[in-house]
Amino acid sequence: MADNIRIDTHKLLYHPETVARWLSGENIYPIELELGLTNACNHRCIFCSVDYMGYKANFLDTDLLVNNLRELAVKGTKSVVYAGEGEPLLHKDAPYIINATKECGIDAAMSTNGVLLTPEVSKDCLKSLTWMRFSVAGIRESTYEKIQRGKSGDLPKVLLHMEEAVRVKKDQNLKTTLGVQLLLLPDNKDEIIEMGKRLKEIGVDYFTIKPYTHHPQSHNLLEVDYHEMLALEKEIQDLESEEFKIYFRTHAMKNLQNTRPYRQCWALPFMVYVDAKGNLWPCIRFMGKEEFKYGNLYEESFCQIWEGEHRKEIVECFTKMKLGDACGANCRLDEMNKYLDNLKNPGDHVNFI
Repeated sequence: MADNIRIDTHKLLYHPETVARWLSGENIYPIELELGLTNACNHRCIFCSVDYMGYKANFLDTDLLVNNLRELAVKGTKSVVYAGEGEPLLHKDAPYIINATKECGIDAAMSTNGVLLTPEVSKDCLKSLTWMRFSVAGIRESTYEKIQRGKSGDLPKVLLHMEEAVRVKKDQNLKTTLGVQLLLLPDNKDEIIEMGKRLKEIGVDYFTIKPYTHHPQSHNLLEVDYHEMLALEKEIQDLESEEFKIYFRTHAMKNLQNTRPYRQCWALPFMVYVDAKGNLWPCIRFMGKEEFKYGNLYEESFCQIWEGEHRKEIVECFTKMKLGDACGANCRLDEMNKYLDNLKNPGDHVNFI
């Protein structure tokens, strides 16, 4: 499990055929989609990066989505991550969509706050998820409610749903990886050991602790000094076992101040973001900026958009863009870009292996 997750790196090395086609100049289809089933959310987290979108209750049309996924499966898309602007389980058809995704031959995953992950939902669709990750901001109710700003009593409910998901995984003999992610802040740093112990008791597969990064369009701007928190890694790692992995993202925390060693975003063709209104964006960093919108699924199919001239013009625009002007630190595409930049600019000594 641990080697396959590769949280602080990338997995393009497992897709050499697609990378080779990209290197030869072919218009490849994305390996992964991140998709927002809805932009409604039952929490108002203080670190939310898409707060600027306003949490409006748009819900992506089920049939429209599934029909496009069937086409994408043929084109080579391998996975869909249901996360995005809101809480995916607020979409009434979320379990059906997850199952339909897997039936199309595309791997499915979901990030959720877990409040709506009832035992019935787990029994219905956990079998179709390669992984599911709970976003939980603390193990003490006062901390959790201060950061996630949901309803009183949400944390006990989430922990119960976590336990039920572990039970369903065992009862159905599933391989689904169950993880929990905490965004490390001064408010919750003193309880991550306590939280790790509780999660290990529950029986999830891993616990990851990641840094806050500011989205360029977000209204939230938190000041966090991670150099003071790096010592927590050694303490939390003591909880790790063969069945329970810890991912304390030191690399990501240190990477906040690093400059990019590449000049353009090479990785855009390998991933795409689809929002709850059916808009396609190069990545979530540019969601809402109309000049960077590839197209809309209610107006054209995914394939028509992907192969259209308008998208080509936007990709060309990105080749000339200064990344520091618009992209935040610790971009999800960063490690992929380093890898692809090396392939594009190999140097003179590569044959001396």
